[in-house]
Amino acid sequence: MSYRIKRNIIISVSILFLSANPIVRAADTISKYEEQLEQVKQEQQENAAKLTGVEKELALYAYDVAVIDSETVNCTKDLSDIKNDIDSVEKELKKLEKDLSNANDSYSVVNSTYAKRLRTIYENGIPNIFELIITSNGFTDLMLKLNLYSMILEHDKTLMNTYQDKQNYINYIKGDIELDKKQLEALKQGLEDAKAELENKRQEKVDKMSELENKQKELKEASDLLVKRRKQAIEDVDREVQKVIDELAEQIKNGTSATFTGTDFAYPTPGYTIITTRFGEVYNLVDPAGSAHTGADIAGVNINATPIYAIQAGKVTTSGYSNYGYGNYIIINHGKCTDNNSTYMSLYGHCSSLAVEEGEDVEKGQLIGYVGTTGNSTGPHLHLEVYVDGTRVDPLQFFPSVEFTYY
Repeated sequence: MSYRIKRNIIISVSILFLSANPIVRAADTISKYEEQLEQVKQEQQENAAKLTGVEKELALYAYDVAVIDSETVNCTKDLSDIKNDIDSVEKELKKLEKDLSNANDSYSVVNSTYAKRLRTIYENGIPNIFELIITSNGFTDLMLKLNLYSMILEHDKTLMNTYQDKQNYINYIKGDIELDKKQLEALKQGLEDAKAELENKRQEKVDKMSELENKQKELKEASDLLVKRRKQAIEDVDREVQKVIDELAEQIKNGTSATFTGTDFAYPTPGYTIITTRFGEVYNLVDPAGSAHTGADIAGVNINATPIYAIQAGKVTTSGYSNYGYGNYIIINHGKCTDNNSTYMSLYGHCSSLAVEEGEDVEKGQLIGYVGTTGNSTGPHLHLEVYVDGTRVDPLQFFPSVEFTYY
């Protein structure tokens, strides 16, 4: 039962029993506990909002870290490719340096040979034509000797030019490759700097995530504490309310309140027999704290706005709206049953509208309201509670001839 509903019951009954000072005092106590409960509820909402914000931030930072990790992987891959390119360039440079060294050695040999020939010619002079004629076997042989001598000198000179050209070409290619290497080194340094920056950014994000995780832990601990405080506040209210209900039931039992005969009760919503939540069932959508359900929820197709009938004759003690879950609700005090001397009360919650007022006497089966989904409700249904001697009991036991379908 909603605590504000119980409070209204107490206030209504205290008007009927003006001499019941303990009930008035209990009503004041309950009001105080209700204020505490409302404060805890507000703190829970604020804490939940903060917790949700932290979890969202954590998710965003986790995404940022994943993006940075992806960029770092790409950067590392690029660095690896560039290092391979640099290795290839260095190998090419070593090959060119070897080729250049060989070309230099060959040039030195040819140049030395050519120099020796020139030195020999300088020292000995060019063989005179008379010597060549004497030593030649005819004109043809003479011409061959003259041509051969000239060809040898020209060959030496050509070899020198060839090796010098090769040196120049190798030096040119080597210069290009050295430039490529410098550019690759510069690119490598840029990537290393970028990778280092990514690692710094990642560390900042990870540090922030660690900060948020600590904050999340603190908020969850605070949330757990608030749940305990809320549970304690509910227990305080329930304890005080139960005291009043017990005292009220005792006054009704020993007083001159109305009576009724027989334990047959009228079914409140004829034609609708689907039970979505049973009495005593723990269902978190009905009660976020996860406590046992205090009544039975009767539902069915097109039940919204259909009539609700009083299960027994009695006096309407409460007809109004509850901020604590029941929305529009009605409570009827049926008084004492002459068959078993027990007192009965019934509650009808989540009504779309009400058809009776407080203090009104009603007959069994009389229209008292219409099914709805006001208050803490997940859909159109009637929340029915029955109290026997001030204690909640399973309301479905009073309708033995009705076949229920349980969901």
